[in-house]
Amino acid sequence: MTRALLVAAAIAAVAAVTAAAASKPPRIAGCIPGTPSTVRPSKIIVACGDANFYFTNLRWSSWNAKQAVAHGLAQLNDCKPTCAGGHFHTYRSTVTLSRARSCSDGIRAFTRMAWLFQGTVPSGMKPRGSQSLPCR
Repeated sequence: MTRALLVAAAIAAVAAVTAAAASKPPRIAGCIPGTPSTVRPSKIIVACGDANFYFTNLRWSSWNAKQAVAHGLAQLNDCKPTCAGGHFHTYRSTVTLSRARSCSDGIRAFTRMAWLFQGTVPSGMKPRGSQSLPCR
């Protein structure tokens, strides 16, 4: 086999692997290192340090290579008088995942999460918020 054919075969193999990875839907990485990334989770923890802010009952209306959108419930601790003694309150919300990237583990993952409170907004918070997500 000539050198040109070997180079062409190597390029074709890399292209095939890249196309296969790109055809899989991006995932979302969890808060805890070592937990597997997933597609269409029913729950996402926002405040990873203490779990005082998270989304549950997520129903995904779309999940594609560019973004994912879900409607669900935000669970937020009022931390009154302290977070340990506080109470959780529920708010209707929309969650949008975006900025899919190829991570060091070879998995494509969303690296941005944004949310919008539908109706009542928690005291001291804005109607919209966002945060970066880990890319392992």
